[in-house]
Amino acid sequence: GERRGAPKDAGATIAGAARRQRQGSGLLEAWHKARPFVNGWVAGSTALLAVQPADVFKMRYQMGSKLGFAALGKQIVGEEGVRGLYKGLDAGLARQLTYGMTRLGVFKTLTEKAKKLKARRMQEDLDRNVQSSSRGRKRGKRAKNQTKVDAAAVQLDLWQKSVCALAAGAIGALVGNPADLSLVRMTSDSVLPEALRKNYAGIGDCMRRIVKQDGILGLWRGAGMTVTRCMALNLGQLASADQARDVMANMGLKRDGTACILGGSIVGGFVGAGFSMPFDYVKSAMQSMQPNALGQLPYRNAVHCVTQTVAKHGPGRLYAGFVPYFFRQAPHAIITLTILEELNLLEDIWERRSAEKRQQHLKKKKSTPTSNL
Repeated sequence: GERRGAPKDAGATIAGAARRQRQGSGLLEAWHKARPFVNGWVAGSTALLAVQPADVFKMRYQMGSKLGFAALGKQIVGEEGVRGLYKGLDAGLARQLTYGMTRLGVFKTLTEKAKKLKARRMQEDLDRNVQSSSRGRKRGKRAKNQTKVDAAAVQLDLWQKSVCALAAGAIGALVGNPADLSLVRMTSDSVLPEALRKNYAGIGDCMRRIVKQDGILGLWRGAGMTVTRCMALNLGQLASADQARDVMANMGLKRDGTACILGGSIVGGFVGAGFSMPFDYVKSAMQSMQPNALGQLPYRNAVHCVTQTVAKHGPGRLYAGFVPYFFRQAPHAIITLTILEELNLLEDIWERRSAEKRQQHLKKKKSTPTSNL
């Protein structure tokens, strides 16, 4: 007694499994698009928790503090408690949710697209060369001489990485400027004369006051300088880190190994800090400036800020607070890029194992009706 409906039921089972596989593929594709952004936010936010005090120190030095590290730290803790070292943390996390997530996600997305484009061109060139060399031979032998170019293994030129980094920095800066402006306002507020202090309750309160005073576009004050600074940072940090990993991989090290990941992150942290410091100083000065008694702002634009700063204090002032800035940027870059790559590796391993399990499950489903007939 075998049931006549068994083959039909088996067919329905296979069709249902195929449908679920297509749905799973759709979700997986959506996750692949979102993954660079999600991972960027997780990595950047984790790194921020470790370096936020250095950002507070940097802002104090840019506002003119002459105290040493120990004395400045004692002053901050004495005036505001230990929480003072993490002032503006909520704005910093919001900044990572906007600027940090966007710049890292866009850079990863653009570089992957650039690699696919380069791989396709390499494949076309390879196919033409193989076809040209195989003329006069039997057609059946042509395909055996062709190889598939793996886009994931393609190395971009430095200029291609630089273009991707610059574009990602510009887009990320525009998205994250409101949070960045709030971070600057909140961390510099305690340095202002008591009569000028806003005593912000948090990032929401800070943004609300900015909009009330300057309108919605006030959230993008200093955006031009922010974009320039972020482009310089991305160029120095992301492009150099990726290039360093390629160089070490060409020397025989495993590109996904700890040495390449950590080495590239260190290079990116050093170069990024040096590239972006002058732009960061001007950005902070533009975003933290307050009108005088006559309602006039000290600087008309970024160029005016640079000329006035150099004229009054010399060019070295553009690197004021470089040491805390470096100890903020370099560790942040190292932690961010290292966590980012480790997340990508772990997720790739999980996806491969999940795909293998799905294939095994589908094969088992297909073989079940055959064994019952």
